[in-house]
Parts: sequence; structure tokens; C-alpha cells
Amino acid sequence: MTSSDTLKFLESFLAKDFEAEYHRRRPRRRAEPLVITLSRDFGAGGEALAADLAHFLDLPIYDKEILDRVADKTRIDKSHFEHHDEDSAERISDLLYNLMFGTAATRYDYRRALIEVVTELARSDCIIVGRGAHLILAGRKVFRLRVVGSRAVCGERIAAELGIGQAEAERLVFETNNKRHKSVQTLFSDLYDACSLEHAINFDLVLNTDHLPAGNALPTVLMAVRQFGFEIFDLGQREAS
Repeated sequence: MTSSDTLKFLESFLAKDFEAEYHRRRPRRRAEPLVITLSRDFGAGGEALAADLAHFLDLPIYDKEILDRVADKTRIDKSHFEHHDEDSAERISDLLYNLMFGTAATRYDYRRALIEVVTELARSDCIIVGRGAHLILAGRKVFRLRVVGSRAVCGERIAAELGIGQAEAERLVFETNNKRHKSVQTLFSDLYDACSLEHAINFDLVLNTDHLPAGNALPTVLMAVRQFGFEIFDLGQREAS
């Protein structure tokens, strides 16, 4: 589907009487912020879909900079928290880490600050990628999206992106996804039941991009967001040409 076809498709589903071009849309002033959390498998295209959503809905995206905000809040250098973050290359115990680096920073310091940062971000329209935000904001009106894919298909994408072999790419997909799963479980298992990323009930939409690539998934997600109860457009109001 071309970009032009996608926009026509979106207009027909999202706003029957919305005839102007999509760039003339005007967001509705909402009683609550439009917040989307996006959890993703490595290679499933979640970051690309987040970018498409951010562009179409004019929302900021928060991803790796969340760690910077956590560090600012705790006044502890972010290097002391990186082994707790979902993209960390290793997982070591708090005791061993403290002995190695001489800091009292623990996963509980990181979690407490992370919860505060995510909660603060969710007071305004935004997209929050990863970091267990779907759990932190459970019970609030936020749209919780998970983007998944098989190891083979995700591996094909990573192999093409990084210029590596299929076997190496699939290994990287497995290791990265395993790391993200362990990060969420380590941080939140004592606070939330069934916090595994594989627990579909923790999400409002689970999107498999094996056969619906992330680049073509925007209409599906937007329709789901609207069905969820968020007004995406202020119908009947248009900006002047």
C-alpha cells in the first residue's frame, strides 16, 4: 500500500466526513492525555511503528532518554543504572555491582525513579517505548500496544539491516528479546502478577508483524486507538488553507 493509499484508507475509517488532507487535521482537546505504551520484539518493527504513530498523531516519543531522566531524578550517574535497563548487555546482581563500582544504587532505586518518570511523562500526550510502561500505567487510560514477530522473520529484517547472516541475526533477536523479558520480570515481578511480556492480557493490542509489516500497520493501530476511546481528530474543525 502506497503512502497516498494509506492516507485515503485512514480517512475513510477514522473520519467519514473528514475530507481535508491529513496534514490539515486538528487534534481534539481531550479530557485525558493520549498516551500509548509500545512494547516490542527486536526486529518486529516497533520503533518504526512508534515513529509513524508519533508523526501522524504529533506526539513525542520517549525511549532511551528515559534513563537520562531517571539519572537526573536520582542524581546518580546513569552508568550505575544501565545494568537494570532493558538494553543492558549484561545482568549482574546488585551486590556484585555495588562491590565493583562502589555505589549503593540498586534495582529498587532505579524502579522507584523509573515509575516516577513514566508517571510524569504520562500526564501529557506521548508514546513511551518499553521500560515496562504498560505495567507502570496499568489501571489508567493508556493504550498498551505490543509488537511481536517470529524469530525467523525478525531475524531476516535484522540480517538485512545489519548486513549479517541469518543465523547470527536470529541469535541476536533471541538474546535481545530474552534480555528485555528478564529486565521486566526482574524489576516488576514482586509488584505485578504475570508480568511477562508474553502475557497478552497486559496489552490492549498485540500486533504480529510477520504478515502485517510495521510499515503497513498504522491504520490498524489507529482504528484500535479510536475504538479504545481516544478521540484522534476534532471532526468538523479544519485549519484554514
